[in-house]
Amino acid sequence: MNRITSDFILKLKRFHLQIFIFLLFSSTLSGQETFPEYDELNVEMSVPRLGTVEIPIAIKGQDAYLPVQELFDFLKIKNEVTAEGITGFIVHPDSTYSINFQDNYIQFKDEEYELEASDFIETPMGNYLKSNYFGDVFGLDTQFSFRSLSVELDTELELPVIKEMRLKKMRESLNRVRGVVEPDTTIARRYPFFKPGTLDWGVVTTQQSDFENDNRLSLGLGTMFLGGETNLMLNYSSRVPFNSRNQFYQWRYVNNDSRLFKQVSVGRIFTRATSSLFAPVSGVQVSNSPMQNRRSFGTYQLNDYTEPRWTVELYVNNVLIDFTQADASGFYSFEVPLMYGNTAVSLRFYGPWGEERVEERVINIPYNFVPKNEVEYTLSAGIVENEEWQRFSRFNLNYGISNAITLGGGVEYLSEVTSGEVMPFVNSSVRIASGLLFSGEYMYGVKGEGVLSYRSPQNLQVDLNYIKYDENQTAINFNYLEERKISLSTPIRGNNFSMFGRFSLNQIIMPTTEFTTAQMLLSGAVFGVSTNFTTYGIYNDRVKEPTIYSSLSQTYRLPNRFLFSPQVQYDYSRSQFNNLILELERPIFEKGFLNLAYENNFLRDAHIFEVGFRYALDFAQTSLTSRIGNRNTSFVQSARGSMMLDDNTGQILTSNRSAMSKAGLTIIPFLDFNGNGQRDPMEPGVPGMELKNRSGRLSYHENETILRIRDLQPYIDMVIEIDPVSLDNIAWKISNPKIKVHTVPNHFQEIHVPVEVMGEVGGMVYVDDNGLRGQGRIIINIFDEDGNKAARILSEGDGYFTYLGLKPGKYTAEIDREQLENLGYISEPEAIPFEIKIDEYGDIVDTLEFVLSSR
Repeated sequence: MNRITSDFILKLKRFHLQIFIFLLFSSTLSGQETFPEYDELNVEMSVPRLGTVEIPIAIKGQDAYLPVQELFDFLKIKNEVTAEGITGFIVHPDSTYSINFQDNYIQFKDEEYELEASDFIETPMGNYLKSNYFGDVFGLDTQFSFRSLSVELDTELELPVIKEMRLKKMRESLNRVRGVVEPDTTIARRYPFFKPGTLDWGVVTTQQSDFENDNRLSLGLGTMFLGGETNLMLNYSSRVPFNSRNQFYQWRYVNNDSRLFKQVSVGRIFTRATSSLFAPVSGVQVSNSPMQNRRSFGTYQLNDYTEPRWTVELYVNNVLIDFTQADASGFYSFEVPLMYGNTAVSLRFYGPWGEERVEERVINIPYNFVPKNEVEYTLSAGIVENEEWQRFSRFNLNYGISNAITLGGGVEYLSEVTSGEVMPFVNSSVRIASGLLFSGEYMYGVKGEGVLSYRSPQNLQVDLNYIKYDENQTAINFNYLEERKISLSTPIRGNNFSMFGRFSLNQIIMPTTEFTTAQMLLSGAVFGVSTNFTTYGIYNDRVKEPTIYSSLSQTYRLPNRFLFSPQVQYDYSRSQFNNLILELERPIFEKGFLNLAYENNFLRDAHIFEVGFRYALDFAQTSLTSRIGNRNTSFVQSARGSMMLDDNTGQILTSNRSAMSKAGLTIIPFLDFNGNGQRDPMEPGVPGMELKNRSGRLSYHENETILRIRDLQPYIDMVIEIDPVSLDNIAWKISNPKIKVHTVPNHFQEIHVPVEVMGEVGGMVYVDDNGLRGQGRIIINIFDEDGNKAARILSEGDGYFTYLGLKPGKYTAEIDREQLENLGYISEPEAIPFEIKIDEYGDIVDTLEFVLSSR
């Protein structure tokens, strides 16, 4: 039998009901009673903030009557059935009500409302009340539409069901902030022995008139090996001999469930060393700090410069926290959230049209908090790949005395440090008050430092930093004696501008001289124009006059998608302009970008004209740049992209962005005919399934039966939420639409989503009362082979019932025995066995019929 969709059934039922209404009115106008005194039918009721629900109503003449119990049960209004009627309260226990159908009145609070006999309908299945009383008495305004056969309910009361939904959403939002997820199912993490994964590649060639040509090649390979992330990055330049210092290689194992070793890294390690290391360190690093962000309190302000209008991503412990766009001068600023444990902060840079800068800046945050009564450690040991091949090791241990106080210490070792190879240290991070943080560290024989920062409720931030160096230390490779820093920053807003302002003063004390630098910065939008105005001051006690100069950078959005960016620098000390840059940019073609620039360096008498073109292919970012000047001419060509292997399906995918250290998911929905949750050979894929969340880059393959998500952050618990209404067939159902998976880098994790094919059962319930007539509001129970209740159905006003949602198998349908006992009826037959068969579009059994008769 071909399936009739629910939409068609609904339209058909509404058509029949509309005919009924028309005949009812016609008979009323003609004075003939073609139908009984009233009739029952099921209609849709819409409630603000709740959606729609199907409820039974009664039609009598031109009036609509609503079921009291069913409506109050849906709205979760307290109600109890008594011998006289219904009693309870609305919202508050003091707002009591009583509906007395024997004495014909409604008592609500201190007021009483009389009822006429025509204002309510008493039936064996329950009582109906004329719809206008719900609004006039209880503030539940209802409007029944004969045209659409629907009810709209509107109220200013915060009904219990609405309050419960609001509180549930608040708790869900709080859980999301805390990182708590409640999935329907969890995919267990696997630690594969070997998984081929990603390949990054890049080519840059440079030709210059006065210098040797340069050809640079980069090749990055990302795999999973021995259960850990394995990354290898090779770099070659025709100007520089190939050596290991310019390469990157690392194996990293992460298991947040382990108690002793949550992270193990072998190869290139990030040391957080105090000593000056001008070469990479190769070795081993072990830590029990989890690879996940646990926010503590407060923020740390981070700002710097990159290329103008580039996008900067902020990563904390390898997890993307925030991103921003640099202004017209390249200035950017972040509020770095302080995390519990060892905080590794890195930045990644992307151009305005898809360019990606491989450079990652690793930043040490001075504050290091650990949760109360927890101990975290990090042990690093390796070789510094400089000419001396120095031996390096560092061990630090931190303990959370409270959530606001963390004490720590450790020791650092670097061979060939003449002032002392072994350097013990102690440190502390303290939250003194709301917005007031302190961090201090003392390393024996090297230095002592303290950082104090305060953030006011109005976002005025003051940072004080003082460092005192041991005059005989040789671990840090400069001869500073003291460093003194102060910084004040605040947002500045007006009617036509919104800016970030910062003033900083830095003083360096050396054995024979002092340097003082000052900076005042304003960055933001003025009349919608991106603007940066920065003034620098430099003073040396050996020079009589300080050096003071300012830079002004702006970006104007012109018609026809042009961007005009002027930049000028003026030296107050010499009363002259130092530099002038004019740049004009515009996107061309579909994914292309053209820029023209002119630069005049007045100090060097250098003039440079630049023409650049970038184009984003599906598999690579390409660029051509020509710089022609009176002192030098250069031409640069570059291309960069990546490839990813999905070994679950045997396909190779390409991208114009880096793929190494990124996670990927392959989601395969399938029709689970036998209900075992595993895909068998005869079970086909399901096209058209969509996701509610939009993390990463989503793509569809093989007639949309395979979904792939790329560019995901690794080592995070991600919940994939499937949109169940996106499936093409109403009989297809996903029992667990929220799937939790722990993302793992450098390969695609395969996730099979079983889609159950549900069957439909339907039929009629009649009452034998001097002839058969359909009876509504009768409960039909469906039991499976094991005697478990699989469904509970309520018949409609005309006796028809239907239910979609039965898995393939054998079932039995029965009229609810308790209801039969209360009504004094018997059912013929008592039970009807039926079977839902396996069918791609869902089986339907609609031949069930029950006849009720009085005992």
